Amino acid sequence: MGRQRIGSVVKRKGRLYARVQFADEQGRKRDVLRCVSTRALGRITIKQMLRETDDDDHGGMALDSRGGAGRTFADLATYFEYHYLKPASYVDGRKISGYRSFINFRCYMQTLRAHFDKKRLRGITYSDIRDFKSLRHGTPIRGGGSRSLASVHRELALMRRLLNVALREGWILKNPFNAGEVLISLADEATRERILSSEEEHRMLLACADSRAHLRPLLIFLLDTGCRQGEAFKLRWRDVDLKAGLITIQAFNTKTARARQIATTKRVTEELWRLFEASGGAGGDQASLVFGITSNVRRSFASVCKIAGIKGGLRRHDLRHTHASRLDDLGFSLAKIGGQLGHTKLQTTLRYVNRDAHAARKVATSLDGFNET
Repeated sequence: MGRQRIGSVVKRKGRLYARVQFADEQGRKRDVLRCVSTRALGRITIKQMLRETDDDDHGGMALDSRGGAGRTFADLATYFEYHYLKPASYVDGRKISGYRSFINFRCYMQTLRAHFDKKRLRGITYSDIRDFKSLRHGTPIRGGGSRSLASVHRELALMRRLLNVALREGWILKNPFNAGEVLISLADEATRERILSSEEEHRMLLACADSRAHLRPLLIFLLDTGCRQGEAFKLRWRDVDLKAGLITIQAFNTKTARARQIATTKRVTEELWRLFEASGGAGGDQASLVFGITSNVRRSFASVCKIAGIKGGLRRHDLRHTHASRLDDLGFSLAKIGGQLGHTKLQTTLRYVNRDAHAARKVATSLDGFNET
């Protein structure tokens, strides 16, 4: 003890740092820096650094190592959870921070921490991350079945962002993701080619009876609007104009944080009027949910598919693919289909337009007619 320690917040090359200066046991002056985002955080960090020297019997060496080389993945994860891993925050309908799928990302973080927590940050290599990818891809999901590559990629994407934060803060010298071949390749992910036929749709809607009757308006809505399930679940009566036949999907309910309007088909309008009257009509709460669903409908949807004899592993998200493919079959451009689905990139829309055997046959038939003229 007795060492003179001076703390200050300094700015170097456009970045803020919490700095603690002290003399080690040999009397040499030491200068330890930690990158911070604000001066207020810098002052808090200085106090933490000074406490570390209070507990240190080695002339501030523990403090020095904590600046980068001594940090573990657990340190980074804790820092990231405090500053970044939060539920989405909105201003004027626009997301300004946090994650919309906060619960999902929290699960990804738990997986990463279970594997990397005790590792030193600067000791994590490209091979470590590649081995983690192989391990996760070979780990069955809960209840059995293989884990999709897309699921593993989401975990890796979070890992990459964590390491980018560590790089920005000066805790690592380079991101190991960049030390080898690309570890996250969307092109390698299995694409869905399952769309619902008109005959399958008819059987599916007939199966929406008794305890599964609440699914009928939801499924019709998803098929005729192409909305994501989450957008449908969060839809409120104040966003629905029944007379004009228009629905507004609010920006904070969309994946791309962009609002859009969708016109309703006759059968969607009929289903919405029924739900509107059942909810109390004009005298009801405009802030209430349109479909009144607050929990997952996975089991009831699976029951409907089983009763209707629909095979091939149909998912609720496949109804969105079905909508896109039907618009393509009707001759709409990819740009208009993308606008309907709320896509910002044409590349994404291409993944939703599934050219099935019927569509392929239709092209050949049209060409036959052209060749005969």
